Amino acid sequence: MKKTLLYNFVFLLAALATSGVSGGQNALDERFDAARLAWDTGNFVRALEDFEAILKSPDGGRFFEPIALLTGELFKTTEVAKDGRSVRISPDGRYAAYETGQRQSLVTRVIALADPTKTIAEIRGTNFIFSPSPNAAAFLRVADTPETAALRKEIETLSAQATPDRQTLANKQRQLALLEAKSADLIFYDIAAKKERRQKIEGFLKSSPVFSSDGREVYFVGAKETDTASNEIYALSEKGVVRPLTSGTGFKTNPVVVPGGKYILYTVAPQTPFPKPQAQAPTQPAAPGQAPAAGGQAARGGGPPAGQGPRGGGPGGAPRQFAVLALADGTMKTFTGSSHSVSTDGTTLVYVGQDGTDSTINLVKLERPLTPAVIKKTSERIGSASLAPDGSGVVFDMSYTRNGEIFYIMSDGKNEVRLSREIEPDRAPKFLNRLQVFAVKGEPRYSRIYLYDLKTLGNLRVFHNNTLRTISPEYEWVADPTGTKLLIVSERDGDTISGKRGVYIVDLAKKISTDDLFARLRENLSAEKALRAWGETTFAPIRAAVQAAVDRVSVTKLYDYEEALFNLDSKYYTLPGNKLAADYIYAQLKSFGYAPELQAFETRGTKTANVLATLTGTENPDLVVVLGGHYDSVQRGPGADDNSSSVAVNLETARLLAKTPLPCTVVFAFFTAEEAGELGSREFIRVAKENQLKIAAVLNNDMIGWANDFRLDDTIRFASYGLRDIQHAAAFLFSNLVTYDTHYVRSTDAAPFYDAYGSIVSGLGSYPVLGSPYYHQPTDLLETVNHQLLVEAAKFNTASVMMVASSPTPIQGLKAVDFKSESAEVVWTPSPEKDIASYVLEFGPEKDPKAFHMTVQEPRAKLAGFKLKKGETLTVAVKAVNARGIQSWDWARTAAVVK
Repeated sequence: MKKTLLYNFVFLLAALATSGVSGGQNALDERFDAARLAWDTGNFVRALEDFEAILKSPDGGRFFEPIALLTGELFKTTEVAKDGRSVRISPDGRYAAYETGQRQSLVTRVIALADPTKTIAEIRGTNFIFSPSPNAAAFLRVADTPETAALRKEIETLSAQATPDRQTLANKQRQLALLEAKSADLIFYDIAAKKERRQKIEGFLKSSPVFSSDGREVYFVGAKETDTASNEIYALSEKGVVRPLTSGTGFKTNPVVVPGGKYILYTVAPQTPFPKPQAQAPTQPAAPGQAPAAGGQAARGGGPPAGQGPRGGGPGGAPRQFAVLALADGTMKTFTGSSHSVSTDGTTLVYVGQDGTDSTINLVKLERPLTPAVIKKTSERIGSASLAPDGSGVVFDMSYTRNGEIFYIMSDGKNEVRLSREIEPDRAPKFLNRLQVFAVKGEPRYSRIYLYDLKTLGNLRVFHNNTLRTISPEYEWVADPTGTKLLIVSERDGDTISGKRGVYIVDLAKKISTDDLFARLRENLSAEKALRAWGETTFAPIRAAVQAAVDRVSVTKLYDYEEALFNLDSKYYTLPGNKLAADYIYAQLKSFGYAPELQAFETRGTKTANVLATLTGTENPDLVVVLGGHYDSVQRGPGADDNSSSVAVNLETARLLAKTPLPCTVVFAFFTAEEAGELGSREFIRVAKENQLKIAAVLNNDMIGWANDFRLDDTIRFASYGLRDIQHAAAFLFSNLVTYDTHYVRSTDAAPFYDAYGSIVSGLGSYPVLGSPYYHQPTDLLETVNHQLLVEAAKFNTASVMMVASSPTPIQGLKAVDFKSESAEVVWTPSPEKDIASYVLEFGPEKDPKAFHMTVQEPRAKLAGFKLKKGETLTVAVKAVNARGIQSWDWARTAAVVK
């Protein structure tokens, strides 16, 4: 993965300083340096082989940590669960808990941190909280009623519809949430005895329970169902007595107990914390065949990167407020600010405020009269702040030049130090202990935890999946009281489509062993060699033709396309630049020899158009490969990277292939209005379905021109593993592009295709995923695009299209028609391509699915040679093979169980 660790360099310099001058040691240093260079250029085989040889050498131990950090994790990591969220750790550090399952079957699991692989308790309920008292906890449990059951059924039915009424669905979900808030009971739980005690709280909507500092009461956010102007924070005693802690108008949420028990903090909210069903209102007509959506960036869930957003947090940018409540006498003081937090010792409060247009960091000693002191004031935006355990210092993230960076400052406002130094956004710092801080690097869709040392100013990445190519987004982090263990929620396998997120414990006090590192290197080396061998074989029949095409990629042409589109300013679908961009793309395609068309449609009162060009297939013209990418940009930016970079690469691919027809038809699709909710691609799909277009594969590119550093790398965002592997091979065989991958289609034009056609989607996206500080900004300018990266992407793109359009499509209808413990017959639908010569099969028991191989000429096969017991599974995979010897770009799979 990326080489961004200051710690690596510090450690390496120290190692070199102690290496002496002997020839052997200098030779080892040179070999390590060469291996690092090989790694950075994507020559992973050479790098991994050298890393192993270095570690085996007599003096190789001094390279252990740099190699471990470069290839994955340094610290011991344990998988707790394959699907979990909402992680928390008990105050005494003995237990951890997480939620798992869907809403109707959601459970909370409790584990012991000393042995996290074993579940101590599995509890049906939500809002699980640990008490300061040993072995004590509490949670909310919703009482099942006929009304809630009926609503859940309605929601399930609506969600299953191809085009659900989003407003009706949202309203039903709010109704259900309201009923659940009303009917929930508080359950006290004894972890050691595994006993529950139910406490009904009649007449309240309730949420967000927290224990008092002595564990004798539970505070919760509550309201009468008839309350419209306020809600309160309540205390529930051990005897079931409910008393209000707050009073007056206004909404109060997110209670936080200050250690020591003298105060609680809560957020002053602009609206009720409880869901309110809304009256159905007529919606503005959407694009043909589309569900209604809000306009602009909000439709995509986009927004500025961390450290660059607007100030304020209430409706219309109204300032945020929170309150400090003294429990002794009920007095309350309100502060204007956000990101409030308290030191572990309970002595100090910090929050981010605002003085005119300036951001401030404010410190409050938690003793009367609660007077804030400004310890920092700046014209830059401060995103969040957090206190040292003893209140002696503050870490905060602040915009610095282009994006957020992490800083430390003492509580008296002196000795400010910058901790992070990278172009990606850095945010949300927290103290592990007095001298160590962890913080998040990257945009929310690809976040990673880094550990910062206040003494050395070094940093290192904490968590990884230890693979060469698959990235692992992280989403939640919580530390134990000792600061030696981190509980992390991550899609470690890179699969963001499934919705399942794993839970992991990283032990910062235990490093991996040398054997662990050797095993990692060898496993990655084996996988990389297999991928490269597969790529060589797969591309062999058309390698010469592909090479001839990619050799013609022109950086001049790419720059011309980019510059022309950039000069049109914003290409948002409601602005003049949109039509000008469509006209430009149309003219370029026509100059290449195509007969392009404008696929015009009207949406939300505005006319816009996709631009299409077709390269008709020579052998299977009815089968279509779509090469897509959107040409519009956000309203406030020219979108040089997002997404003129992809338009340029797709135009260059169209130019190179204009006189190189392929077996299948290729449609070059330049979509409009992606930034408004993928409207252009949705219209394309609507028309394709109406015309019964046989779309076999989709390669969609989005934001591929920004480079984080000197490396020429990007991410394959895919739904099809077969297309992913073809694209990896296209990169290392025909370009200098280094490719990573993630199972991802969100908020791009790939998403509508995935919804409509399933897993036939792949394509290129930025690496790191949305790491650019210019994302959706006015600063997404031409000079921020790396045009050598576009050259390599154009080679990759061209090779990918040629391979996919030359390959048989995955077969359909695979099933077992006769299955026994020692034999089986499988059949499938004949492939639609005209030049299919044979079919290849892999089959075997579930534990060894590639145990047997065979080739047949007809779309059926009789399988034998295996011997299964009752309950065991036979897995079967089939590909078609055409006359050139090219196989389907993905396997069709089925499985049968012995009964």
